[in-house]
Amino acid sequence: MKRILIALALLLSGVCAADDWPDVPVPGGVKKEWVADRMVFNGVAMRIFTYNYDAGVDALRDFYINAWDRDGQDHKQSRQGKWWVLSSLRGDYYTTVQITDLGGHAYAQVGVSRISDLQTSAPPGEGFPVLPRSQIISDITAEDAGRPSRTVIVSNQHSVGSNYNYYLNRYRSKNWTVVRKNLDQARRGASIHLAKDDREMSIVIKREEGSVNILSVEVRP
Repeated sequence: MKRILIALALLLSGVCAADDWPDVPVPGGVKKEWVADRMVFNGVAMRIFTYNYDAGVDALRDFYINAWDRDGQDHKQSRQGKWWVLSSLRGDYYTTVQITDLGGHAYAQVGVSRISDLQTSAPPGEGFPVLPRSQIISDITAEDAGRPSRTVIVSNQHSVGSNYNYYLNRYRSKNWTVVRKNLDQARRGASIHLAKDDREMSIVIKREEGSVNILSVEVRP
């Protein structure tokens, strides 16, 4: 779930090896927390980590500006609400550093994208079943505890009940076993949990602000 939230905030086939990626500088003494060191978001390979920095937002902004200047890297920065967003492009890799104040400390989210994938990647949501006039919001592949996973988020104007019946019947016809299912009485939310061989899938359907959102997570062996 944390991976999904970070990916949506940034609105991240094969998984690339970590050795192919450029090192992103961090101040001495900070502890990086990996959100995803191997992930594909809408066809683009990404890496994301976060950390806290005691010296504050301005000091961290200066750290990246000075580091990129020393390396001769072009860079940009802008203010978006409570966040400073710094970005730099080197070769096929685009780095974004988002910084905000967190109780007097700086909190940073660092993402690196391999932008050359945009020219060769399959369309987001390819192969995932949807009702007509649905929109693919995001398509993420990653590894969870060593098991490949795919998370797809879809939005449409169909009812919760229509989406629920569509996915229930679709996966039953593909010989998936329904482990459990639920459609609430007000028909504002539903969930379906499925299994097939060593694969598992959870589908959550919810009405929000005039549209219906579908979150599907499939985990493979």
